[in-house]
Amino acid sequence: MPVEERRAHIVDAVIPLVLERGTEVTTREIAEAAGIAEGTVFRAFADKEALLDAAIAKVMDPSEILGFLEEVDPTLSLETKIELIVSVLHSRVSGVVRFMTALGPRDHARHAGPEGHGHRRPPLGEVTGVVERLLEPDKDRIRVPVATAVDYLRILVFGTTMPFLTTGGASDPSELADFILRGIAKEGD
Repeated sequence: MPVEERRAHIVDAVIPLVLERGTEVTTREIAEAAGIAEGTVFRAFADKEALLDAAIAKVMDPSEILGFLEEVDPTLSLETKIELIVSVLHSRVSGVVRFMTALGPRDHARHAGPEGHGHRRPPLGEVTGVVERLLEPDKDRIRVPVATAVDYLRILVFGTTMPFLTTGGASDPSELADFILRGIAKEGD
């Protein structure tokens, strides 16, 4: 197996282990989950910290959701597009939050960077362009400029997915999509 494939295979094996056991997962457990010898982990990565860094990079990589969103048909109904967008973004943020929570404060702080933030863009900022393109055909049905609508959508998805910002249980992406489309007032009000 080529080195990059081996590295990717090991990263794929470590992500569910981190979700289950946090950073307490051992390289032996990682090797067993990947179906390789423990020494192979250290031939692919300098140490466990380098492996965790690679796992974080994969979890944070937006290319999968960007690819999905780029394939969404812009001629779909506004309601269908909002439901798809909210569902995908909600899933992404939930996954990142679960993973970073499993890492714990030490590793989370280590990846925050010198400015204290692990990102330079606003939350979910990487999807702004593609979501704007999806909503542009419906600009006449949207009460605010498309860019503003995308900002609101990103903020609502991000905020309702953060456990420290909500008072209830997990948010429902379908309910959130409906709220984004119709607002806070009941129908007919």
